[in-house]
Amino acid sequence: MVNKTSLPPATKNEAQKQDRGNKVFSPKNSSSSNLEADNTSKTKLKTSQTSESKKIFQAIGVIEGAVAVKNEEQLTVTIEGQTYRLGYTAKSKQRYKALVEEIKSQGSSIKKLSVYPQINHNKGQEGYKINFNLVTVANTEEARTSIFQDLEPGEFYLSGFWQYVSFCESSVIAVLRNYSEKLAQTVERVGTKKARQILKPNYIPVEWADSSVAAFKYDPDVEKKQQMPRYFVRVKAKFSPEKNCFEAIEQVGESTTQAPKYLK
Repeated sequence: MVNKTSLPPATKNEAQKQDRGNKVFSPKNSSSSNLEADNTSKTKLKTSQTSESKKIFQAIGVIEGAVAVKNEEQLTVTIEGQTYRLGYTAKSKQRYKALVEEIKSQGSSIKKLSVYPQINHNKGQEGYKINFNLVTVANTEEARTSIFQDLEPGEFYLSGFWQYVSFCESSVIAVLRNYSEKLAQTVERVGTKKARQILKPNYIPVEWADSSVAAFKYDPDVEKKQQMPRYFVRVKAKFSPEKNCFEAIEQVGESTTQAPKYLK
């Protein structure tokens, strides 16, 4: 049973990092995400009705597993017998390199990490692949006042649109890029192809049996104004390696049709 609660202690620093550093870099030989991007040549700014909203699109959590080095530069993390690629973001690149060197010299070891989940959907095939991107390691000074205080290993905060997409059997929380003037300027400057890559949504499969609102499902036979409402939601979810998905365990705050500003 998913219980509604008030908003938990703020994870402001982690949220800001995700907003600024959400572009994912993979070490050599890593494949890029093939999530669906909007087929448009210009950036569209979508905003909520409430300019004072403090909600953000977010997917961040804590994992604990055996971290090992693969192919000299690539890290993997094994959780409950399942192995996942561990990448990095622009903000965590140096931290990632330091962890690679530590594992090379000391060998594989159990680490507690804060991470961003990254879901790669193969639209031509069934299923999806889950990877993680490093934010920080729990033994750093910074970790003492961060998300490690809010979440247990395996728990994640997921904030986004609760909906269905055509290439995934289960409903998802769609995590879009939070709006900022800097990001908007970057998108306008880099051109269409690069902009699509930067703004790709992260569609995270979530099992939420007793969700407070229905997941949005687009009806091609209905006009836009007559489509069912699409809700912005925030949940605490538990990652299940066995099921290869996230399971909502607690709703955080109220669902709303007024989303934060985002770029698409």
